[in-house]
Amino acid sequence: METAKPKKEDRRVRYTKQAIRDGFLRLLAEKPIEKISVTEICREADINRGTFYAHYSDPYELKRSLEDQLSDALAQRLQESGLKRLTSLQTLRLLSENRELCRVFAGPYGDHDAMLKVIAKHADDYLEQEILTLGDVSETFSQCLKQLLVSSISTVVKYWLDTGMKAAPERVAYVLDTYCARGIQGFLNADSPL
Repeated sequence: METAKPKKEDRRVRYTKQAIRDGFLRLLAEKPIEKISVTEICREADINRGTFYAHYSDPYELKRSLEDQLSDALAQRLQESGLKRLTSLQTLRLLSENRELCRVFAGPYGDHDAMLKVIAKHADDYLEQEILTLGDVSETFSQCLKQLLVSSISTVVKYWLDTGMKAAPERVAYVLDTYCARGIQGFLNADSPL
């Protein structure tokens, strides 16, 4: 039995969804999501309420779809690369390509946690492989090290987003990769009680 291929959106639907997203992001840059109404989004996007509801049930679903869009873009980039995991440089370049979305999510009314959750998931996948180079270590040790590194990566990426991504992705990737490699290498050279 063949599975049906997902229906490809036509240009008008893509344009409408993009107008809704752009209008929502403009509003989210100015105020928290709790204060954003569907009417305001419709006004910003120059659409009627019925058109909004044809695509999203409320502003929260729209926000989730934007988070999913970023996560899906990371997953697609991973699949296209043919690698098991994205490098930090590939991830940072993708964030830079989605600068407006990232800027709003990292802004005062954005959802830092959602943004960092997407980043942390991919960092977690990367670090899982790197920690395997340590050999036979306890689960506690492995999880503590991973949490330390994921937290550090998230903090650096948040700083990069908060400062408007002024530094080139290559420079930030170098900092992250060096920190992670040296952090893990430091444990290779030490006797661990864990």
